[in-house]
Amino acid sequence: METRSKLVLQVFSILHYITLRNKMKIIIGIVSVFIVFVMGSCEKSPVNESLLTGRWSIINDSTLLLGVGPLQTNIHSNFIGGLADDYDFTSEGNLYIREGTNFDTLAYTFVSTNRINIIAFSYNGTRFPGGAGMGTFTIEGLTGNNVTLGLSELTPDGKEIRIINLKRYEYIY
Repeated sequence: METRSKLVLQVFSILHYITLRNKMKIIIGIVSVFIVFVMGSCEKSPVNESLLTGRWSIINDSTLLLGVGPLQTNIHSNFIGGLADDYDFTSEGNLYIREGTNFDTLAYTFVSTNRINIIAFSYNGTRFPGGAGMGTFTIEGLTGNNVTLGLSELTPDGKEIRIINLKRYEYIY
């Protein structure tokens, strides 16, 4: 699992530096094949929903937007989690995220045995009445200690690919 995460980060790093518009179709094709391979390479088994409940430290939260704006720019960000950065999934279907100075309140529901839909209700103090869609994530490698959430979808801004690697929060006394 750790090798897969490193490979994904390497691919994102390479794609970040490729900005020529005439290579966009090739990039989208490669990324699409890669995502299908990564998300579909393992036999899907039902996720034990209770394993997801609890507090998770952020290893990294990486987003790649392909084909943004009239210049078809690629935008990449990779947030590396610190001590106070976490995802907290409650048994009531709430999700609280702290990334740096950002604090988000969201809701999540399982839409299949290995996919969750996440809806944002507030982002950094700004409320979204009725919620704003964050996306449907595929759950990969969920154990008592690690999980990867993956998203690949088309948006009005282009194609969004997001991979979030989490590890079980360790309480330090």
